[in-house]
Amino acid sequence: MRHDVKRNWAWADQYLPDVKRILMANAGHMLDICIAPLDADMNRATDMVVSVKGGDVAVRVRRPRYNYRDLTIRARAGGKTEIDKIREGFARWYLYGWTNGDGRLAEWMLVDLDKVREHELLSGRRVIDNRDGRTGFIAIPAEELLAKGCIVAHHVPKLKRPERAIVAKEKAA
Repeated sequence: MRHDVKRNWAWADQYLPDVKRILMANAGHMLDICIAPLDADMNRATDMVVSVKGGDVAVRVRRPRYNYRDLTIRARAGGKTEIDKIREGFARWYLYGWTNGDGRLAEWMLVDLDKVREHELLSGRRVIDNRDGRTGFIAIPAEELLAKGCIVAHHVPKLKRPERAIVAKEKAA
């Protein structure tokens, strides 16, 4: 693994406690809770059935200098990229966050990648070159994701509340 990749990976790992807290607060989006069938109630002392909707979670943490509120996905790197894997159906959810410089995720959005795929938001986008000249990414604005119902929860003050999603209340630090 390249040194810069290792360094960036280690930097992002410091935010894993925030990532876990946000995912736990929004676990209801990843679960189905249903009333048990009568047979289950009568024979197995089961009143409710909890099932996981499934899927893995992709996570990206951005540094404070990134002002745009969009979902960026690596689309060129010399081999199979993040966009290729997502198009193939990998990762159900994407927790995308921005740091504030004090060791916390200041803003974040939880994106349903099944809806991103359903609305074909990964196609027909211009690949933007990174400064290294070797890699590139696509950007999907948060407003577009919100309008298509792809954001199930967020803490991005300049975005309006998703009409069909519950936004987790942020606890004071």
